[in-house]
Amino acid sequence: MKRIFLLLLSVSFMYSCTHKISEPGYVIVVNRDADTIVHRSAVQLQDYWKKITGRTLSIRHKEPKNKKGIYLGHQTLLPAVNDSLASLKQDGFVIAINDKGVFLTGKNSRGTLYAVNTLLEDYLGCIKLFPGEDYIPQRDTVTFKNGFKIYNPAFAYRNVHAPGNFNRAWREWYKLESLDIWGMYVHTFNKLIPPEKYFQQHPEYYSLVSGRRIREGQLCLSNPEVVELLIKNLADTIRKNPSKKYWSVSQNDAVNPCECENCQKLYQKYGGYSGAYVYTINKIAKSFPDKIISTLAYMFTRRAPKNIRPASNVNIMLCTIECSRSKPLNQIEGEHTFARDMEDWSRLTNNIYLWNYVVQFNNYLTPFPNFPVLQPNIKFFKKHGVDMLFEQASGRNWSDLIGLKEYLLAKLMWDPDLNVDSLAQKFIHACYGPAAGYFLKYYHTINDEMIKHRDSVFLNIYGYPSAYTRSFLQPQLMNYYLALMDSAEESVSGDTVLLRRVKRARLPVDFSWVDIAINNHFPEMPALLESDSGKQVNPKIYRLLNSMTEYAATDPMIKVNERQYTLSAYRDYVLLMLKRKLKPNKLAGSDIILKTEWSRKYPVGGAKALSDNLLGTLDFHNNWLGFEGNDMIAVIDMKKEKTLSDIQMNFLKAANSWTFLPLEIKIETSPDGKNYHLLAVQKGDTTDHSFQVESIPFDFNFKPLTTRFIRVTARSMKTCPAWHQGFGKPSWIFIDEIIAN
Repeated sequence: MKRIFLLLLSVSFMYSCTHKISEPGYVIVVNRDADTIVHRSAVQLQDYWKKITGRTLSIRHKEPKNKKGIYLGHQTLLPAVNDSLASLKQDGFVIAINDKGVFLTGKNSRGTLYAVNTLLEDYLGCIKLFPGEDYIPQRDTVTFKNGFKIYNPAFAYRNVHAPGNFNRAWREWYKLESLDIWGMYVHTFNKLIPPEKYFQQHPEYYSLVSGRRIREGQLCLSNPEVVELLIKNLADTIRKNPSKKYWSVSQNDAVNPCECENCQKLYQKYGGYSGAYVYTINKIAKSFPDKIISTLAYMFTRRAPKNIRPASNVNIMLCTIECSRSKPLNQIEGEHTFARDMEDWSRLTNNIYLWNYVVQFNNYLTPFPNFPVLQPNIKFFKKHGVDMLFEQASGRNWSDLIGLKEYLLAKLMWDPDLNVDSLAQKFIHACYGPAAGYFLKYYHTINDEMIKHRDSVFLNIYGYPSAYTRSFLQPQLMNYYLALMDSAEESVSGDTVLLRRVKRARLPVDFSWVDIAINNHFPEMPALLESDSGKQVNPKIYRLLNSMTEYAATDPMIKVNERQYTLSAYRDYVLLMLKRKLKPNKLAGSDIILKTEWSRKYPVGGAKALSDNLLGTLDFHNNWLGFEGNDMIAVIDMKKEKTLSDIQMNFLKAANSWTFLPLEIKIETSPDGKNYHLLAVQKGDTTDHSFQVESIPFDFNFKPLTTRFIRVTARSMKTCPAWHQGFGKPSWIFIDEIIAN
């Protein structure tokens, strides 16, 4: 069956022909005065042609006699073809084939390059898989059928923020854009009016929140001095880079809009926060009529305003960050949906830059089966007049099936009506060779499971594996995926190139198997095994951890998340968790009473979460007992006196989620539950302002003592500190387990 598919794949790249063109009589023709892009296109065609056929085509500057030609650029086209250039959009191109040869030309020189790359892919069967990794078929001869086709992009601006887009050759092959048109790009308030320069003398420039001006919020847009300063500082910045067309004047990546009286009046007048922002950006844009001034419709500004429209040179960056990826955006129901916001904004302006998210930020190595929504969402954006599309994936880092995902996105951004299943099969077969069948089973199974559970699962860009163990990462499915990956690796064990691709692509399955096993009690995926000598770590966990870290050591693009958390650090975290799981806990069976209120927002069972042998993950949703704006005081009754010499517990540090270490942890003991004596105190480090998520252990070692009651007090800072974007709002502490021996 595989041989038949590959034969069909090869045939699909050729037109059945009425005559053959023989390469020895074939030359590439480029005008001598063509620009560097066109000349580079000729060299690229020459290079790939040699890789395909083993023969080199010469590059000439005049029409050849008695030879076929591949003509690059409209200067050499026949008049009938040249007339069609009027119908081309920016970046569009024409491919025409007749008895004289092949004619490739674009609306601009970049379009001509795109025509060359399309000839290589759609007509000759080459595929650019990853930066520096191509699939190139071998052919003795090349055949074509006479024809003529116009290629126009569905979107004027197309960008996939994934590893390929950082490589010029890959980006050009798939007709994508870089960020070069931007002078300043998103979240620029603090760049234009930096608080380290202005806040001390002019706190009134910044958001008033809970009666206090703060540095880590937004700007006070009702202050005319702020608008004047934005215009002045933006003008100074533009003078340094005058060729750039797009300039972002946009909110910081935080919340905390200004609450002052005058800003409140703007919100009321223009229907919400976004109205005040459009009002301000319109004023700024008026000072720069030859530039496009862009601003965000993001989080608290996502809803479209009322009683105001963006100016003609104002660009709206509309973002989908809060949305589920379990179903198409226009099928998500609710009181206030992104689809409604999309429709509202499209009635106000056709200058929309759609910023869509197609990756799991918290964990690049969690399977993220959003493939079924890629095409419907792109069609939805196009339907509502979007002409600039930015698909944010994992940036320079690898993530779940990112090669396939960025390939499909690039194809659909040019033509949303393509057959996605056919494209996926073509890519997977070209990429994984003999292992392709296993990856196709994985791809189809996990996407089908996502579709099956789309009404009950919120596919979150901040998810972790344990969040999906009732849907597409169920234990029996995880074991099936792992078996597929093992078979895929075995099938290419003799091919170093394919083996490396398989090892890279299987990382999300391996990672998720380990993460689910250590953070749950699934009998199908045990972290610990019972033996005659007691509990032991499942050898499969060591095998997967070692395999992952060994591969990651060879590839700097492998990170667990956007905070650059490494697989090596994750391995250390897992080994520490396993060590704690193996340790006997004398608190097992104890009565635990919480003297302070825990948060029901994350229901983990209250006090029982402190002794259930489920340790917290790097996601606060899983196995962490949380306290919002409150201390934790837990009283533990071991029911009889026991001798102890150490007590351990973990607290979560996740500042971006308003979660901080306790200011202080105090351990007290009592023989009767009434009279307590101080045993030990530790301070939590609250000086680290980074947003790295970590599970921080607190170990208390002491001389052996005999006691029955233990009281653990973790003192919270209660509210977010002044340096934090959530200043004044309730902060959190999270604890996972208390272990005593």
